[in-house]
Amino acid sequence: MNQLFVIDGVSVRRDLDGRYCLNDLHRAAVATGANPRTKEPGKFMASNQTMELISEIETTQNLGSYPVNKIEGRNGGTYVCKELVYAYAMWISASFNLKVIRTFDEIQSAGAVSLKSDQVQAGVILLESASRMLNLSNSSKLGAYQKLLQVAGLPDLMPQYAIDAPAGAHDGSSRPTQSLSALLKTSSIRMTASQAYQQLAKLGIVEHKERQSRSGTNGIKRFWSLTAKGCMYGKNITSPANPRETQPHFFESKFPELIRLLETVH
Repeated sequence: MNQLFVIDGVSVRRDLDGRYCLNDLHRAAVATGANPRTKEPGKFMASNQTMELISEIETTQNLGSYPVNKIEGRNGGTYVCKELVYAYAMWISASFNLKVIRTFDEIQSAGAVSLKSDQVQAGVILLESASRMLNLSNSSKLGAYQKLLQVAGLPDLMPQYAIDAPAGAHDGSSRPTQSLSALLKTSSIRMTASQAYQQLAKLGIVEHKERQSRSGTNGIKRFWSLTAKGCMYGKNITSPANPRETQPHFFESKFPELIRLLETVH
C-alpha cells in the first residue's frame, strides 16, 4: 500500500490494485466537521444508491478488479475505486466533495509535470550521449535541443545559430560547408564520394557507424561519420534522410588540405 494524497493532514492509502481507503476518507471527513456516526463508510456502502452504483460500475467498466475490496486486520479497511470515492465525498457534503476533487486534480497535474520533467531529462541525456558518440556539430546539437524544447512545451531561449568552425580557428566564426560529393565536383576531382570516403577512413578522418534498420543488410544500416580527428576538416550534421544518422559536411576552407592528405594514401 502507498500514500495517495493528504486531506487536512490525513493520508489516504491505496491497496495493490489502486483502490482508495474509505476509512481514511472518513477520518478526513470528520476532521473537516462531518458527523463521525452518521457518515460512517458502512452506512454509505449499505445504501441502495451505493449498491446500484457498484452494480453499474461492474457492468459498464472494465476495471480489471472488483470496485470494492475489504481487508481484514489491524491495518485493514474498505478500499474502493475512484468513482466510489467521488460518490462518498458527495454523500458527506458538497464542500468535502469539492476538496476531494481539487486534491485529485492537484495530484494529476503534479504527476503530469513530473512525467514531462523526466522525459526532458531523458532527452537531454540521450542527446548528449549521441553527441559524443557521433561527434555532432554544434549546429546539429542546437537544432536537437530546440526540438526538445518544442516537445516539452518550453519557451525557446536558445539562439538560432551555432558556431561551426575548424579546430584551431582564430576568428571563431562559422565556416561554410558542403557535402563531399559536391566539393569533389566543384574541385573537378575525378573521384567518387564512395572512393574518397574509403581513403578518408584509412586516414582516420571518417568511420562507419551502424544502426538497426529493416531496409538494411541483415537488419543493419551503415553510414559515415566524422571522427574526432575528422572534425578538424568538417562537421557531422543530422542526415536529412534519417535523424538517427549523421552526414559529414566538409569545410570549404579546409578542403584543399584534405585533398593533399588524400593524395598521400595508396
